[in-house]
Amino acid sequence: MMNALDHAIVAYWRQPDPRRLLDVFITQPLAEDWRAENVLTVPVFLSHLLDADPSLGAILVEGVRGGDPVKVEIVAQALNYSHIPARTRLMEKLVGEAAAASMDADGADFAALSPTHPVHVDMLWVSFFATGLTSYLDRITGLLDGWLPENQLQDLLSRAATQPDIQAQALAGLLAKAAQMTLTAHGQDCLPVRAALERRAAAMDGLGAALAARIAAIL
Repeated sequence: MMNALDHAIVAYWRQPDPRRLLDVFITQPLAEDWRAENVLTVPVFLSHLLDADPSLGAILVEGVRGGDPVKVEIVAQALNYSHIPARTRLMEKLVGEAAAASMDADGADFAALSPTHPVHVDMLWVSFFATGLTSYLDRITGLLDGWLPENQLQDLLSRAATQPDIQAQALAGLLAKAAQMTLTAHGQDCLPVRAALERRAAAMDGLGAALAARIAAIL
């Protein structure tokens, strides 16, 4: 079930309003409708907003400082991922000198993210929602190449922990399943998703293209 912040993030690419989005994040209480994935994906989304407008950093820090520790951690991670000039100073103000000193020096580059877990697919999605860049959608449709029938995927997953030679195929199948499910869900009312599926289908180069065509046909 999507919460208010989820809805605001998913709709953001249509009409970007960063201050309204920050208001939703800062004011929405952490309740039962918050998903565990929010803690991992919201920092990615916020980091894109910070990179687009570094002045938002101070608003975020002031909005959560001294409040809910989960929100503080989310903002700290967003600062860590970001590339804004004041990131170290803001991190120090938010969580102290030690945390600021341990920040990743170069921030994060989600355009170069190589997914190794289904949550990384969600990170590509929020990167698209934050920026509107369809290259993130092309990364997601590209994951369809690893699709496997469900029974074969489950068999591989059950054996992957003890059989390193099948781990890459199992991971590819798991990522393809995540891509298929999310493309189907978000493609219902998102024309850029349909266009990305059609680009992938047009390649006509195998299973991934065929699956992209199938998803596009049912949207």
